[in-house]
Amino acid sequence: MTDIFKKKEIPIVYAVDDNYAPFLCVSLKSVIATVSKNYFLKVYILNTGLSEDNQRRITEAAKANGALVDVEYVDVADRLDGLKDKMHLRDYYTNAIYYRIFIPSLFPQYDKILYLDCDIVLNEDISKLYNVKLGKNIAAAVHEEAMSFFDCFGVYSEEFLGVPRMQYFNSGLLLINTAEYNRAKIETEFINLMLAHKFEVAPDQDYLNVLLLGRTKLLDVGWNKTPIPEKPFPDEKVKLIHYKLNFKPWHYEGVKYEEFFWKYARKTPFYDDLIAMREGYSEKEKQRDELAFKNLQQMAWNYIESENNYIKQRRKAEQAERTENVKSVEAANPLKNCRIREKRVLG
Repeated sequence: MTDIFKKKEIPIVYAVDDNYAPFLCVSLKSVIATVSKNYFLKVYILNTGLSEDNQRRITEAAKANGALVDVEYVDVADRLDGLKDKMHLRDYYTNAIYYRIFIPSLFPQYDKILYLDCDIVLNEDISKLYNVKLGKNIAAAVHEEAMSFFDCFGVYSEEFLGVPRMQYFNSGLLLINTAEYNRAKIETEFINLMLAHKFEVAPDQDYLNVLLLGRTKLLDVGWNKTPIPEKPFPDEKVKLIHYKLNFKPWHYEGVKYEEFFWKYARKTPFYDDLIAMREGYSEKEKQRDELAFKNLQQMAWNYIESENNYIKQRRKAEQAERTENVKSVEAANPLKNCRIREKRVLG
């Protein structure tokens, strides 16, 4: 028997509900299949009531063939108390997208920890990603391609959030520096920002980009590749595929890089479910997807032009604060003010 205690541990966190359990299982199988044999995987699955059947199916698939992996299910319901009704969502999103903000406080025993979205498939050894040096950065992530490919989202990032589009990252892959994250109180800052401002275009992602601006190490885009068919990219550099937006092989045939998804889907107990999901996806649902994406683009423009534009409000507040600080300094130095007035009179 292989001694797992001689292996280096890689902690990985997923966040899921029952709807996304099949995709998580596919993702996890891809991680296990591609990781170096020198590592042991400790996988934490954040949830708020994942069914026992889905837990069983995921765990059995993960441990098949003696894989060096341990799977633990972590209920985060108590963390959401008082916040559930305040979390901004749209379309198919659920509260699960917000679970990632609690990761560093849940697992402070790790120097760094990986977070992966469920709709991700690995095509490279994840230890190479885990071993990236973070320095004082709070996280490492990959540029969100949608910000540079779709102009409305790039403008939204810059003119509503105040984040340069090429620095805006996708939060579906995060290598988190737990100590720096906790030291900066990002969890608290996230909640405060969410309660004060409504970001809906990419809810959790927008908040993280505002909070981690200038404190995130950007990785090669191959570590979080979107299957955008019109965007050429060398196949040999595709290390991780993220089937986001409408690029979902369980809904559509012909999705770029779909072969990687189905390669690992076949090794899960959810394979038949996924095939049925794709075959049963109706034209009406596809039209709904197309309309939802157009609406999302329009939402971005609407936020840019809104009176509640976040970055304009923040800059206005900062200017008001600077003005008040100047007044306070002048009020605290009456002699200096007298000399200034005297000089003006004599001049």
